[in-house]
Amino acid sequence: MKFAHPEIETLIDTDNGRYNTLVIENQDLFVRLLTDISKQINGQDGVSVLSENDRPVAFAKRAVILDTFVPFELNRKPLLNKILAALERKANEAEHYEATASILAAVENYLDDLGLDIPCELDYSDITIASLLKATGLKLMTDGESLPERLLDYMELITEYDAERLFFLVNIRSYISDEDMEALTASIQSHGYHVIGIEACERPCLQREARILIDSDLCEID
Repeated sequence: MKFAHPEIETLIDTDNGRYNTLVIENQDLFVRLLTDISKQINGQDGVSVLSENDRPVAFAKRAVILDTFVPFELNRKPLLNKILAALERKANEAEHYEATASILAAVENYLDDLGLDIPCELDYSDITIASLLKATGLKLMTDGESLPERLLDYMELITEYDAERLFFLVNIRSYISDEDMEALTASIQSHGYHVIGIEACERPCLQREARILIDSDLCEID
């Protein structure tokens, strides 16, 4: 994927085999850029452009901005909804359909038994496998304890159950040591995830990093 912004001269290509970092020391531009990306992810108009195969794609469908890392929450509603939808599709496939129908019938019979003393007829016709799955309070569990491990788990789940997306990591270097960042960028590269780190201040350059620095005077250095 490629990312462009009218106030940044360089076009950022996430297929360049590097961990791309945009360091913006000018606070006003830093805020303008993040505001623009956030607005577009929420379906509003903006000036930044995201493209794939030289065709513009919607931020709302292909981008994720991550700026809260303590704690890093894996159980985000959009992801949970995607996984619930995948489970529902599987439940209705031929190999599971009979068991799904049997479970729904058993639940309805159980509710009928519970309602025998209610002095009116009860209707449970809205019971579906989707409503049952949602009622379970699905939560994602992960063996990853460190922030880098949880980030990689999240990227894997998003890619698997949603779509390939461009992940904007905001000030991630403030939370992860240089040594762990080297390992994280190696994993990002090996999995082919699309990532741009947006930082407010300069940190030591990583081995796999392609960096663009915009200083406080808006001078661009790459």
